[in-house]
Amino acid sequence: MSYLRQPPRATHIKMDAAAERMFLYVIHDCEHQGAQLRMHCFNTLIQVYVYPGGENNDRENNDRENTDTSVPPTAFHAVLHEIAAYLAQQELLLSRTRIDSDVARAHIHAPAWIDVHMQTAQLIEQARQYVNESEGRFDLTMGTMTQLWDFHTGHVPPKYKLAQAREHVGMDKVCVQLLSHNHAQLCITDPDTVLDLGGIAKGACAAYLHRLLPSRGIHRYVLNLGGNVVVRGGRPCERETNQSTQPHTGESLIEPWRIGIVDPRNPDKHRAVLSMTKGSVATSGIHERSFMRGGVFYHHILNPQTGMPADTDLASASIVADYPLDGDGYSTTVLMLGACAGLAFCEARSGIEAVLITKRNEVLYTSGLAGKIQILPSVYSG
Repeated sequence: MSYLRQPPRATHIKMDAAAERMFLYVIHDCEHQGAQLRMHCFNTLIQVYVYPGGENNDRENNDRENTDTSVPPTAFHAVLHEIAAYLAQQELLLSRTRIDSDVARAHIHAPAWIDVHMQTAQLIEQARQYVNESEGRFDLTMGTMTQLWDFHTGHVPPKYKLAQAREHVGMDKVCVQLLSHNHAQLCITDPDTVLDLGGIAKGACAAYLHRLLPSRGIHRYVLNLGGNVVVRGGRPCERETNQSTQPHTGESLIEPWRIGIVDPRNPDKHRAVLSMTKGSVATSGIHERSFMRGGVFYHHILNPQTGMPADTDLASASIVADYPLDGDGYSTTVLMLGACAGLAFCEARSGIEAVLITKRNEVLYTSGLAGKIQILPSVYSG
């Protein structure tokens, strides 16, 4: 899937004063001479932490051609302002609910073709590849089904309504034309089809920022886009602070970031911890939105073929990937595949690892995570 390794180039659109007020954010300094961005976007909390250093780790991994591109901590705030503007622009482009977004305009004018930003068209085509790989388990046109459910009140829709909604599900109803390097069009051929890029937008933003920050001279950071976590450069440690006054011993100062995998049965706790210096983690879990009705457990991971909660032996699937968009693209598919097939699916793909937690509270993981994962005890048993 080489096409997926290049995230779309950012599209810059002008925001009016009202739009700017929608995306208030806070930037401030934090420990280890770093800086932090906090903002609400894509209906979730976005947090970005940037720190000095990390370029030595990049050089060891042959990721940099030059060794003098790092920026001083005083320049961090400018980069974080740039990131905040980018994230706000992406929501204005991709939101299904903003009437002036590309996606909303496509719905309004369906089934006619409309001009859209090139970035929107490219993201839809990237998403289509994940949909195809999922063999019907992951789809971005399930809005007609999902809107029938209410996970706050515990409403279960009648099966005949789900069957009617199923007629409007399928990426074959979403057509894209890339007419030139800066001219793209989008058509939703079925006016009742609901295209929602929310299931992949955060991963796309994370992929872009994962490339942007090193290009701005920042090689140590943590991105948390509502649970989509990306890290690079290793965790800051006190030994680095004192390095300039100590003789060089050849000992590596790189300490991995520790990323917790939530316990589905106790979301306030972690069931496992990953040690990583670079990469991304994204999780799909049945605990995120669910309810009990008539002794039956219903969760929000719906099967596109039936509109009912997916029948799986997994409680959560966490994808550990080199390329952040893969997390959004594969986590739902792996969850629906189940433990055995889900592990095989990930083992067959380069740059993809997985941590799976079964409904029986077992923790399974792919071979590439050996020595990089710590299993934590759970207050629940089997």
